[in-house]
Amino acid sequence: MSNIDNPLDHKFDEFIELLEILCKCFDESGRDIIALPISTAIRVLMHDTSNSISLLSHLGRKNGKWLSTNFKDTREHVHLGLVRRINVGVVDGMGGEAKYWPLCDERYFPRRDNGPMLDQKVWWEEEVIFQSNDSSLTRKDLVLTMANKDGGAHFDQKIQKKYDDFRHSWSGGSTLVGTKSGTVRGYDNVPVRPAIRQIGYEILRTLKT
Repeated sequence: MSNIDNPLDHKFDEFIELLEILCKCFDESGRDIIALPISTAIRVLMHDTSNSISLLSHLGRKNGKWLSTNFKDTREHVHLGLVRRINVGVVDGMGGEAKYWPLCDERYFPRRDNGPMLDQKVWWEEEVIFQSNDSSLTRKDLVLTMANKDGGAHFDQKIQKKYDDFRHSWSGGSTLVGTKSGTVRGYDNVPVRPAIRQIGYEILRTLKT
């Protein structure tokens, strides 16, 4: 069967709309499993290999500067640059919600659109999560591992330890402890998924300005 041309110009608007819908679903549902299809959409937009070309490269839209909201808090010994912890309705270590959450949620965090603007390659390969030289993740690490190995588009029986280190409720280096009850509690989710949501925010803010 012969191949015919596949015009790509309108695909940019489609994928921006898709990313917006997925990010909105993440925010409104409170279900961070939506990070899985977000990671896949970002991979299609961004990732180039010897065998495939990203949509942005097809369209010549990878140039320019990219917004980084990677926030460094010197008080934290584990760097979670795209997310923070929130505790809502937690009393004495019990009940409520204790979550890692993306910085773009203005209910909890100030807007960070005034962050540095980086060259695309620098932005893509900037470390945004780390606790040591052996356990550090870039945006590229997060997106490609989640999309290719952790359920976004594929599963793999092997996964890098540096990614797995941040797939646990205690990944941020702390737990909640009730002052009176002594109840020890981890967080209700893991930081890699809200970090993917925040990367989606950065992409939308960059490409829609």
